[in-house]
Amino acid sequence: MTFSGLPVSEPADAAKFAKFQTLIDKYNHDKWAQMERFDPEFYRLCQERIPSAAELDSEPIDARLFVTKPGLLSDSEREIVNELTIDDLLRRQLSRELTAEQIARAYIKSAIVAQFATNCVMQFLIPSALKRAKELDEYLRVHGVLMGPMHGVPISLKEQMGYEGQPTTASYVSLIENVVKRSTVSNQIFYKMGAVYHARTSQPQTIMQLDTWNNITGRTRNPCCTRLSPGGSSGGESAMVAMHGSALGIGSDIGGSVRCPAAFTNLFGLKPTTKRLSSMNGVSGGKGQESIPSTEGPIARSIEELEHYMNVYVNQGKPWTYDPNSLPIPWDTAASAGPRPRIGVLFSDNLVTPYPAIKRAMTQIAKRLESSFDIVDLSDAWFTEQEMLSIYRTNISLYTADGNRSQLELLLPSGEPLLPLTEHFLNFGGGKELSIYENRKLNVLRDAARLAIFEKFFSREAPASLQLDFILSPANVAPAEIPGQSKYWGYTSLWNLTDYPNVVFPTTYKQDPQQDILISANSLKENEFEKMVWYKQDGTTIRYNPTAYTAAPVALQLTGMRFQDEKIVSAVKKISHILGITRR
Repeated sequence: MTFSGLPVSEPADAAKFAKFQTLIDKYNHDKWAQMERFDPEFYRLCQERIPSAAELDSEPIDARLFVTKPGLLSDSEREIVNELTIDDLLRRQLSRELTAEQIARAYIKSAIVAQFATNCVMQFLIPSALKRAKELDEYLRVHGVLMGPMHGVPISLKEQMGYEGQPTTASYVSLIENVVKRSTVSNQIFYKMGAVYHARTSQPQTIMQLDTWNNITGRTRNPCCTRLSPGGSSGGESAMVAMHGSALGIGSDIGGSVRCPAAFTNLFGLKPTTKRLSSMNGVSGGKGQESIPSTEGPIARSIEELEHYMNVYVNQGKPWTYDPNSLPIPWDTAASAGPRPRIGVLFSDNLVTPYPAIKRAMTQIAKRLESSFDIVDLSDAWFTEQEMLSIYRTNISLYTADGNRSQLELLLPSGEPLLPLTEHFLNFGGGKELSIYENRKLNVLRDAARLAIFEKFFSREAPASLQLDFILSPANVAPAEIPGQSKYWGYTSLWNLTDYPNVVFPTTYKQDPQQDILISANSLKENEFEKMVWYKQDGTTIRYNPTAYTAAPVALQLTGMRFQDEKIVSAVKKISHILGITRR
């Protein structure tokens, strides 16, 4: 059996799955019909000018050109979706140069293009988005002021985020008719601020993948290079934002699910310290798992828009007034990275060697930052390979501590086939169900890792601390992965385990097959995770092929101390200025 060109297991229960197939077909038909009803002529144009799914899956197509170049969108529509920042959109509405409806229509068109090119949408909300935009225009006409700091701003949502009155599947086939009664706190907050929700985007089966591929909508493509993965699990969001199909995206992150997609698609993504934002009313198979908590986070085209998201969400939205789990900590708009921050550069985590493009970019970027930052090479200071093995095994065992019971409760009722990366995740820690005692022992190891990172690198009190402000590291072993191959989570999941906040940011570097070659396999380690990433199943043939990643963007990750998220954002602003990173 094949699925979007990739091998898939047979259904766990073929008879059960067959009964759900009609619902899946209707779900997808309704989406495409809604797209066509919005503008039949535009829909036909997209069909004619955007390559077929087979071509998009097999060729290194830059799908972003469909919205940035003439051909599908008008000049004014291209200006709205490509050139105008969120601040610009707000100002132009206030000055009556643009209406919320004009903005919504332009973004709906670019979102339709995004769906044709990348298959990133689970559900469109076009009628309600247009109705909402007209209401916002009337509000401005009557009151003379904007409803709030997201007035008329089109925002896309990861589909797992509960949306009142709409089916919320979280990409589990068994939940395809799961209509929820309450929206997430984030949806409620931004709605009150005037946001327009027009699309809900794809995530992978179980949500627990660094790729985006499910049995309801299929595989989502990377806009930068359509034959590559957009990352996961918020890969629908990263594809949508990278295609300029929304002005901002809202994702969630429990192992890299905001940062990996942002990295793969050349965007900015923040995993905040947990409990600064609310995740209440989301749907997932990991509810009640508190050893490694999930957090929502923004995906944005600029660091300034990411900062706008956090500022208005926290300071005006006050999530703690909705959710008792959210901490009442204001966003400090005056926070600064300092005049000359001290950055530790982690070229490798000593467990899995990053691909050559990552090392090349990091080496050159570290050199470029020396004029404004104190740079410290962490090669000799980081944890040893054996220490990292212990930390990573603790990490992945905690994800499946219930023996996958919560996941199977959602997977088995439909009989849906388990996708390859789902099977990979379910085998984390051997898929072993832990006793309460075993879970607590792993929590002790988690806390020890958090403390060790603090005392070795950040503390101003520990005698041997390097007293860093930030750690610069890869966001993934690859610049952007081949679909179905993102198996090592360590570069992002370490920070979920220990709850340190991070920002992933784009660079000006891309995979170059002439430069980014593996010099010698002798430099690789012998541990199981290194072999899993670098070798084919035979254990001897190198999997890495430089040409397979051609044009994949290289992004990096900046980590700081817990509850100092604002300082990381400030530092990324500074880094972006030095590197010449402009709005995507």
